[in-house]
Parts: sequence; structure tokens; C-alpha cells
Amino acid sequence: MKKERQMKEMKVKVKNPDSLKWYFLIGALIGAVLFVAIYGFGVLNVTNDAWLLTGKDLQQHYIGWKYYRDAAWTFPIGCHDGLTHPYMVSVLYTDSIPLFAIFFKLLSPILPETFQYFGLFGLMCYMLNGGFAALIVAKIRKNKVYAALGSVFFILSTPVLQRMFGLLTQNSRHTSLAAHFLILAPIAIWMYRERFQKIWKAALAFSILGVLCVLIQMYIIFIVGGLMCGYLLHTLLEERKWKRVFIVFGSFALSFVAAFFVVGGFTDVLDSGSNGFGLYSANLNALINPYEYSSFFSGMGMRSGQYEGFAYLGLGMIVLCLIGIILLIRRMVQMHKEHKCWIRLKQFAKNHAAGLISLFIVVTVFGCLAVTTWVYVGKHIIIQVYLPQFCYDLLAIVRSSGRFIWVIMYMAMIFGLYMTARMIRNKKVCTIVVALCLCLQLMDLAKPISQIHKQYTSEPVEENSMVQNPFWDTQLKNYKHIVYYPVVGYGLYQMMQVGTKASMVEGMDVNYFYMSRFIKYSLVEKENKEIKKQFLNGTLDENTLYIVDYRSAHKYKGVANFYEVDNKILASKKPIEGVQPYRDVYLSAESPYVELDFSDQGLGKKFAHSGWNETDFGDDGTWTSGQSVVRILSGGAKKAHIMVEYEGGKKKGVTKIKVNGKEKAKLENQESGVVEFDTNLKTTTNEHKGEGVNWLFFNTDDVFKSKHNDDDITCGIYVKKITVTFLE
Repeated sequence: MKKERQMKEMKVKVKNPDSLKWYFLIGALIGAVLFVAIYGFGVLNVTNDAWLLTGKDLQQHYIGWKYYRDAAWTFPIGCHDGLTHPYMVSVLYTDSIPLFAIFFKLLSPILPETFQYFGLFGLMCYMLNGGFAALIVAKIRKNKVYAALGSVFFILSTPVLQRMFGLLTQNSRHTSLAAHFLILAPIAIWMYRERFQKIWKAALAFSILGVLCVLIQMYIIFIVGGLMCGYLLHTLLEERKWKRVFIVFGSFALSFVAAFFVVGGFTDVLDSGSNGFGLYSANLNALINPYEYSSFFSGMGMRSGQYEGFAYLGLGMIVLCLIGIILLIRRMVQMHKEHKCWIRLKQFAKNHAAGLISLFIVVTVFGCLAVTTWVYVGKHIIIQVYLPQFCYDLLAIVRSSGRFIWVIMYMAMIFGLYMTARMIRNKKVCTIVVALCLCLQLMDLAKPISQIHKQYTSEPVEENSMVQNPFWDTQLKNYKHIVYYPVVGYGLYQMMQVGTKASMVEGMDVNYFYMSRFIKYSLVEKENKEIKKQFLNGTLDENTLYIVDYRSAHKYKGVANFYEVDNKILASKKPIEGVQPYRDVYLSAESPYVELDFSDQGLGKKFAHSGWNETDFGDDGTWTSGQSVVRILSGGAKKAHIMVEYEGGKKKGVTKIKVNGKEKAKLENQESGVVEFDTNLKTTTNEHKGEGVNWLFFNTDDVFKSKHNDDDITCGIYVKKITVTFLE
């Protein structure tokens, strides 16, 4: 009998691990269904890339893949110089998902000419997110229906909806950050730690996660590492043995470093970080702030940049958490009446001390990093702590630290599901409660999901507002290189759209592109010096198209042919037919007409000296503040006619226009129109030192306060265009 009992126990032990596969498969299947329901089948068509050219992050990721695919194999295997010529940079830094990029580059010879894998990646994320979510819920309650219902909360987590392909109206379409299975997996390992009693299993699991973080999204390595530390602390407090800590942590670190090296992460071309820690933080209202992802509620206040810390639980999950809290309080009150509350709490704390301590530390650390040293509730700062500069330099590598709030979000979801399962003893009632909360969750997310669905099942519109001139399609192929000079100082959207056009020309490279890290200042200076020599010596490459600033166009106007295309100044050794020659912004008899377009991508904003609400540059112009200044440059003109096109503001007041201190016009702030006047000019002899620069002042009284990115700014009139015409 004893032998039979042992045999049965062995069979159960063999069978139980396999049973979890069904939970994982159920969650994965639900994830696949939800992905197709939200995004449709169009994104899964590998030859359909139109939806990836709709601007912002998606366009960056896709262009990074296109250049990497066409590049020759090198070692490290993820590197190419197509977008930062002549320097080699890894595909890792265009967030092009190296795992897929490397795999499909291997298959490139047999793939169609147009090929994208981002839809497949999205499907994989939803399936793995669902699979690991189901395993987590199954640990709370071993019931397939409960696990299936609970997994949906995780699959439709709002940061995944925000990040996967997102909305065109937002700046947060950072696809690889939707790989939340990389966050859920270490949580699952922690919860199922009894299945990782053998150290090699835990070491292997975290090693795989370390490699996947490198090959999918490097930022998540910090979250995985933090959760791993929580798991290791938990087991250390239970086992009192350091062996597991050293082996698991060491294998995780080694696997990460090895993968990072092989894919080309160690670079001497890009900076390791950038400033901004604290700007991209999480608000204390993050778990209940719907931002733009609720059918019932509008977004709460938050600081500019805190979209990075978006972690809305959803109305259904909030209600579920409240139910769990209420039931817990009720149970404690009941035990208090029975004089058992303190005894039960002490017993629970004693039995689960290791887990509670490690969980508390993980939640506290991630929470502090998420809210940073500037703690906001809505739009109001409540805590402001200043750290030494070296601390900010160190923390710059995780400057978008608001993302760490995702750990808190998932812990809150687990809490809601756990409390409901523990406090409602009737299993049917428990399932019904979760099902009702899920219905409420789906109703709350219906509007944003519908917007996303409509966006990705409709005909996409390519974002090409900055490359609309036929030149890009007809004559760009006459060149082999695109060189920005100076190397930095160009908008990221301009770089993406120019890079998109360049990617359509076989063998063409560019010297600068939008990367997740900036090119090192020393290399930028070196590159600028080398290009400057070419202009000074008249040795420009005839196969290179130079995109320059107005200073270079003025200084070297006798060295190259300069043209203006889509508000960009192009320089070429050989002439270009059919495009408008560039008009020098230094007004003279030879350049008698200067048009300063104050739209976001217009040349005019280069001359906005100070006082403008530069964050509010719009499609058409920008607002004046108390005193806004424009530089007017003269190449010999003594007298000019100036015309200002503007729109009125919302509050009564007067804007006085002065040139070099002399009043020329007076405008009513609420009126719109055109103002014209003649003025004398000084010849500009040294723009950098301000010698001979003509200052055009907009002195605005009684300005009104406006909101932009939740920051207070003052506005007067909206200047659209300033035209300067030579008189004598």
C-alpha cells in the first residue's frame, strides 16, 4: 500500500507541471484573439509596410530594420553604418527589435523585397503576455475559467495598448516596450519559486530573460533585474544560503553582457545616457489617471513627460481592487471582534516574512525610482529633493524612470485578483465578481481600443509632410550619401522622413539619424571639422547631398549650389534642376526677398532669438510672450520693407513692434491680419557676436495664460510669417 501511494504521488508530481501548459496555452490563445480583434490582419501582412510610415517611433524602428537588412554582415552582428556613416552603430539603438532583425536578416535572400515583422512581433507579445498572465492567475486560483478571465486584465494593460502601435496623436508608440511578458515572466518565476528549487533552472530562466531583454528592449533589463533581486532575496531569507544568489545573479549578468557584446551594444559612438531624470517620471495618480484611455473619464492632471509613467489600471480592475480591500477590512473587523486579528496577523507575518520583506523592498525601490525626486500629484509638486550632479549623471541611463511604475501596476492587479479569490470563498460567486469587473474593464477601454482598431484597419496615410517635393522621389537617386552639416540640430521627424526617402535608394547612407542615444559630442565635432574642410577647400563630393543650415549657406554660397526644398537647405556640387534656388537670409540687392516661416519646421524659428513660447511652435506659427525677439540679418541692405502675418490671441492687450528700439507698429492682441512698415537696417558684420544684427521686438502687454503640455505659458499674438523685402 505504501509503495502504491508513493507511485501515485510520483504520477501527480509528473502530471502537475504539464497541467500548467494548458493555462499558458489558454492565455496565449486569448492574447492572439485580442490582438487580431484590436489591430486586424493587415499588420500581419509582412509585405504591408504602409502603416509603419505614419510617423514617430514606428517609422524609426522600420527604417532601422531596412538599413540593417541591406547592410553587409559584420561582427558584432547587429552593427551597420547606413544611418550614422561612417560610424558603425547597432540596430539595437533604433529599437528595431534585434531578435527579429537578426533572424530575418538571415532569411533575407528568400524574403520579399518589402518585408516587415512588427505585426508578427506584436502578435507574439500579446500571446506571451497572455500566457504568462494566465500562469500568474493560476497560482492565485487553480481554475481555468478564473485564469482566462484574469489574464485579460494583463493582456489589455493600458501601457501595452499605449506602446504597441498606439495612437497617431501620441508620441509614445514605442513598440518593443509592449513586450511585457519580460516583466510578467520574472514575476511568475518568483511566484512559482518551488519549481525552481534546482539552482540551474533559475539560473537558466533568468539568463534567457537577460538575453531576451537585450534582443527586444534593453530598458526592461532594469525591471527584470530588480524583480530577480526580489526573488533572490526571498529565497535567501528562506534558505539562508548565498550560493543561489551568486550563481543566478552571475549567470544573468554574464548572459546579458555576452548578448550585449554580440549584438553591438558596447559602442564608442553613442553616449551612454542623456539628461532628463525626473522629467519622464510617474505621477502619484498614475494608477487611476486614464490619460486618453477611458470611455468614461477624462485624463487627470500630470506633468509634461509623465506619459512615460502611464499605468492606468482600468475601471474594472480599480473596482476589483476596492472590493478586495473592502473584503479584507471586513475580515479584519470580524477577526477583531473574535479577538483573533492580532494573532492572525502575527502568524501571517511570521509565515510569509521573507516574501513580504522582499516584496516591500522591490515595490519601494521601483516606486521611488518611478516618481523620482520631484514628486507630483496631478499638476502640483509635493516633494522636491535635489541630488548631487553625479547622482543625476548616474541616473540618466534610466531617465524614463516612470516606466518602473508598471511593476506597481501589475502588483496591484495581482493584489485585486488574489484578495477576491481569498476573501470570497464561494468559487462561483468569486468568478462572477471577476467576470463583472472584466466587463466593466472592457467597457472602460472600449473607446481607446475602438480608436486603435479604426486606425489600423483603415487606409494608412504616410507621414511625409517634410518631404513632399518631387525631388525626393525623382532626383535623390542621383546621390549615394546624405550628409547633415552641422551634424546635429535637425528635428527628429525631419531625420526620419528624409531617412525614409533615403532607404528607398539602393546603397544610400546618411551620416545622422534619430537614435535612442545621442552621438558623442567629440565625434560630432570631428565630423563637423571634416565637412567644414570640404567646404573651405571646395572639395565637396559630387555624389553627396548636403543638408545645411542658413549660416553655412550664406558663408559658402560661392562653393556649392544651394537650393530650398521643403524648408530644408540643400547643397550640392552638381546643379539640381527643377527645384528653387536658395535665397540668402542676409538681405541684399542679390538676395532681395527673405521669408521667415514660423511653423514648426519652417526656417523662421531659427531666427527666434528669445522670448517666444518655443514649446508651442505649431503647424502655422508660434505665440509671442512679454517680449519676443527676431533677428533680421543684412548683407548690405540699408532699408527694407517688413510684413508680419499674425493671428489674434484671447485677451485684450497691445503688442508693439519695434526695430532696433524704434517703434514701427501697434497691434490689438485680439485682432488678426497683416502689418507692414519700412525700416532702416544695419549691415550684419558678425552674427555670433551680435554685431550689426537687427533686432525685431514684439512687446506684448496683458498677455493671457495658456496651457501647453500642462505647463503655464504666456501668449500674446500668434506670428505665422515675417517677410523682409529689399528697398535700398
